[in-house]
This record gives sequence, C-alpha cells and structure tokens, in this order.
Amino acid sequence: MSLIKNTLASLLRRLKLLKPEAVRYNDLKVYTMVNSITLSTDMNTLFLIDNGRALAFPLQKEKMVLVGLMKGQITVATSLDPSEMTDLPEPGPENPEDPSTGTLLRGSGGGSGSGGGGEEIKVPVTADAQWTLIFNRKYQVMGLIGATEINPGLTPDEPEPIDPSVFIFNLNEVVVGIRRMGNALVLTPLRRREKIPAS
Repeated sequence: MSLIKNTLASLLRRLKLLKPEAVRYNDLKVYTMVNSITLSTDMNTLFLIDNGRALAFPLQKEKMVLVGLMKGQITVATSLDPSEMTDLPEPGPENPEDPSTGTLLRGSGGGSGSGGGGEEIKVPVTADAQWTLIFNRKYQVMGLIGATEINPGLTPDEPEPIDPSVFIFNLNEVVVGIRRMGNALVLTPLRRREKIPAS
C-alpha cells in the first residue's frame, strides 16, 4: 500500500498538483556511525573519525598512540613511554577475579601480511611512499595499506605498476602501538598479560 501511495505522491508532485512533502524528524531513521581511522597525507598524524569529527593524535611524540577495540568500536589513546612497558610478565600468582592488570606485552601475534606475524613492523615514510590505515568492523581488524615506490611515470597512459603492501592486525587479540620515528612508521602489536588460572 505504501508503494502505491509513494508512487502517486511523486507523480502528483511532478504535475504540481501536490506541494512538496515536508520531512518530519520522527520519520528519519537513525544510523549509528562506525568509527573510522586514517593517517594524514604527511603521515605525522593519526585521525580517529567519530560521529562527524576527526580527533588528531600526533605520531611524532615519544609516546605511542594505541589503537584497539572497545565494544566493537575502534578506539585510540596515547600510551605510556615505551621504556615503561615490560617484555615479560613478572612471575607470581594473579587474582583471577581481577579484570585486568593493564600490562601490555610486545610481540604477541595478531599481525599478518607482508612481514607481519605479530612482530614490530617498520615501513618507510619517504616522498615515494604513501600509507593509510583502515578498520573493518565485520572482521574487527585494522589494516595498514601502502606502497613504497610510487612513480606514475612520464606517460599517463602507461603508469608503472605499484606493488602495494598490506599488514593486518586482529584487534580482538592485540592493541597496536603506532609511532613515527624519523623516516619510519613503526607499528607494534601488544597483548595483555595472560592470567594464570588459580589451582
């Protein structure tokens, strides 16, 4: 019935027999926006795009910018100084009721792709390189996509082929620390310390 009503209404508007319909706010559907993430073109700033605003996180500080998940949405925060992180958990029992100790460990897995595999990834930032970050909500992964030898050539009809590199991080397993160190972008997958079950 609504299809017939909408068709007739649009036909009558075209014939100028019916005035344009005023849209009421209660008729509009609400769509929740999924957070997104990207890098600036100079690759000095990471942007978290949230509900129509872009939050800037400078990457050239001493501290890492951490990227992770919170209730299925991508989140970004600044971290501790890299010297404050631990490589191995301290021995000793943990309280299993404790939700988290908050300690992050390096080299945790969760990264894949060209040179991934959970290790620290360094990509060059030069005039011929371009990198960007993406977030896939369905698979809960963050990807770093880019190319290091972008040269379109002198003839636009025959551009040189570009061999892109892709690095994927499963954000259900890791939090990714991102820093800009000189002419390199450094991504470090970090994981929470695993709890020791009480025996």
